[in-house]
Amino acid sequence: MSTSIARIGILSPVTEAGMKDWWNKLTDGLEELGYVEGRNIEFVWRFGDGNFERLPELASELAKLGVDVIMPATPPAIYAAKSASSSIPIVFPLGSDPVETGLVSNLERPGGNVTGMATMSRLQSQPRLALVRECMPNARRVALLRHSANPALNLQVEASRTAAPELALEVVVLDFAVAGEIEKVFATASERSIDAILPLSDPMALGNADLIGSLSLKYKLPIVSPFREITDAGGLLSYGPDLSMLFRRSASLVDKILKGAKPGDLPIGKPSDFELGANRRAAKALNVAIPASIMGRASHMVE
Repeated sequence: MSTSIARIGILSPVTEAGMKDWWNKLTDGLEELGYVEGRNIEFVWRFGDGNFERLPELASELAKLGVDVIMPATPPAIYAAKSASSSIPIVFPLGSDPVETGLVSNLERPGGNVTGMATMSRLQSQPRLALVRECMPNARRVALLRHSANPALNLQVEASRTAAPELALEVVVLDFAVAGEIEKVFATASERSIDAILPLSDPMALGNADLIGSLSLKYKLPIVSPFREITDAGGLLSYGPDLSMLFRRSASLVDKILKGAKPGDLPIGKPSDFELGANRRAAKALNVAIPASIMGRASHMVE
């Protein structure tokens, strides 16, 4: 550490509120390890507010400040941090599929100045499509809601296209660049007779959970998402890892680095806890019957 107080640079691609609960899990994890803000640790926050093109500039600011660790969430932020510094340790609490996106060559020994937690998002694409088929036997066309500024999402698109034929589903991709374009996607999906919308695992989807949930009900388009927050807001179903646990677990990586470990020697973590969410209220509004086979497996229910 360069000072007696460890300085952690947070590089968040969305608004301060957009991932607040997840970042709180990081600080909870650090507190459990003995780090108290203002006493032996300090957080330097930089928010992209959904403008991913700002991430390189914000990463450079953190590097120039000489923070002890940079914590970028999602691949665009991670690449921005890597470009800003090859020496400051980088710990990502949210990193998609690091090998497949070319971020590292090996999960066990990532090398360089980078380590973190991988969501392995592409592996959940097939299960979410299977939920569409299980819940909506007559569904034929589904749309993937993709944030165009995050190229790592293409892995989820490829995985979905690979899985769709066996489930007798046709997959189309509908892009948005900024939050203001999300409703246009729903309008387009409605015009194109889409049976369900699957937001891809991306902070912009999470940060706009309330909007996506309300648009689902407005346009009568069921949502099967990676995030329980969207289910709480009106989405029909959600399936994915408990991402808040990845933020909490990333605290141990920060602790090891502050005590002298090299990030490239620390294995990248993977999800261990998965959630299946269902919204009975949304199902009624959408005239969709959630089968008992799903209800019996659900770990999170909105009545």
